[in-house]
Amino acid sequence: MALSTDYNVAPSGGADDRQTIVCLYCNKSQEVGRKAISVTCKFCYKPLKLKDEVIKAYEARRSVDTVGMVTIEKKGNLIADKINCGGLIVRGKMRGNVLSRGPVLVGPEAEMKGDVFAPTIAVGAGATLEGNYAIGQKRDKGGDATTADLGDAKKSA
Repeated sequence: MALSTDYNVAPSGGADDRQTIVCLYCNKSQEVGRKAISVTCKFCYKPLKLKDEVIKAYEARRSVDTVGMVTIEKKGNLIADKINCGGLIVRGKMRGNVLSRGPVLVGPEAEMKGDVFAPTIAVGAGATLEGNYAIGQKRDKGGDATTADLGDAKKSA
């Protein structure tokens, strides 16, 4: 019976086992393993969560920071000072300031309270929105927006 040493061979799909992410804090892109759950940014040394967050019940947090998607289900209720994410899907209730690098999708029975900065937003008929919304605005060469920039959006509105 011959022993197989196939387990020592590196996976053949070199590009398939890596993904490119953008740091939430310094806005620089870097490659990480596709199966990684969290990493440390190699530029600013801050921790980054890569997995998606799903809120199914009441949760109160200081902040939600993830490179992935944040999903608030129909019976979910999220109260946070800030939500810094790669994308947001709201089907339930949410209160807090949102800084999203991807689309924000709001369901027809959802309630959102707080300031939102995102590249795109889609709102279902019947959703309740309250706050200031800066959608699709280009930033200066200084990089991406922060929650302080949401205050600037209030002044200009």
